[in-house]
Amino acid sequence: MTAPAGGSSVATSPAVLATAFMILAGALFASMHGTVRLISFDLHPFVIAFYRNLFGFLVLVPLLMRGGVGMFMTKRFGFHSIRACINSMSMLCWFMALSLIPLADATALNLTGPLFVTLGAMIAFGERVRIWRWTALILGAIGALMVIRPGFEAVNLGALLAVAATALAAISKLFAKSLTKTEDPATIAAYVQFLMTPITLVVALFYWQWPTTEQLFGLMAIGALGSLGHLFTAKAYAIADLSFAEPIVFTRMIWATIFGYVAFSEIPDIWTWAGAFTIVMATTIISYRERVVKRASAGKV
Repeated sequence: MTAPAGGSSVATSPAVLATAFMILAGALFASMHGTVRLISFDLHPFVIAFYRNLFGFLVLVPLLMRGGVGMFMTKRFGFHSIRACINSMSMLCWFMALSLIPLADATALNLTGPLFVTLGAMIAFGERVRIWRWTALILGAIGALMVIRPGFEAVNLGALLAVAATALAAISKLFAKSLTKTEDPATIAAYVQFLMTPITLVVALFYWQWPTTEQLFGLMAIGALGSLGHLFTAKAYAIADLSFAEPIVFTRMIWATIFGYVAFSEIPDIWTWAGAFTIVMATTIISYRERVVKRASAGKV
């Protein structure tokens, strides 16, 4: 059967749109992380984390008003609280890491997120592990070691904090996956943002500094950039398979390099690029194999 005229352009438009969303999300996240690093020279990262959550919560206020008090109805408040604590620790580690190591290095290590999610799912949910997953996990570990280079360079505390932040974020995602069985996604998002604000405030009080007017605008930008970055990432995943969208995450490295060079005169070396590329290859293998398994399972139904 002959395809109708113009069919190919219609077929490819979702892919083009998803690509645009992912590239834009990468630029937003890199700008957010770069702004965190820039402000952290004068303001403690823990204080920045509190304001990130405060302004992030304010962005959700219109959604909360529309959903009403029913959005907070839950029988799993303890589960939400544990997840908020884990997410808060992840953010605190991540913001501290951004203050200690070059932006591109932190971004490269942050790309290991899907690998930690896969490892966590294997442990927490007993998911079956095949050769492809083991290959991807080993490949991702090699990529991370390329960036950190233990034994060849002194292991920076910032690098360890970046890995810890990524691992904790993966645990938080596993908690969220469990919550989706009984909770509405809006409830999950509302609770984590609502609870993280006071949690990070308690930690920030030990290092408290009142931001200047200029810093306050930067903190507001951090909140807005983070929220928009998550929005565009969600839009990309909604219209394209993970196996298609995942490799485009590599553009975060490009944006981080541009921001790092312009703002801090930082130039990542060849090992950072090689490590980031290896990590993205590993996460792409996982997302592609999951797509194949889902299609096979759907075909059996």
